[in-house]
Amino acid sequence: MGYSSTEGDEAMRVIIMVMLGGVLLLTAAGCGQALCSDGCNDGPSMNFNDPIATATAVDFIYEGDFINYNNSESYFWSSILNDAFVSFDGIDFYGVVRIRIYDDFKVLIFDEMFFGNGGTLQSKTISDLGISGLWEVQIDSTSVDGFVQVILD
Repeated sequence: MGYSSTEGDEAMRVIIMVMLGGVLLLTAAGCGQALCSDGCNDGPSMNFNDPIATATAVDFIYEGDFINYNNSESYFWSSILNDAFVSFDGIDFYGVVRIRIYDDFKVLIFDEMFFGNGGTLQSKTISDLGISGLWEVQIDSTSVDGFVQVILD
């Protein structure tokens, strides 16, 4: 009832191939966009809950992709404006975003809440008049999902 050397080698090769296939299957199954925020296999990169804010003297831009994002952020913006158009865009947007703007004298010139229910929300409003200089932009997010962009100009 013994095995010859070639039968043992063949059985070993089959076992190794099955194990290798299982490892490859597990590796491939764990590499989806939702699980690999750094882009598996040099694929596209998706960064969630990491907003980007940029500013010049005449505009301020805040944007990001969010999943159940809860945060309060404060940005200082050196502006030459006396008021600002506030554009809000939300795509597949759930949750609540509150935006407050204080002018150089720390006077509240804008306070608005934006509510999302899973659709697209676009809004363009204007702030009250303020004093140009160092403005503060406060953005409060509660249970935010989807893409959000805020432009002040």
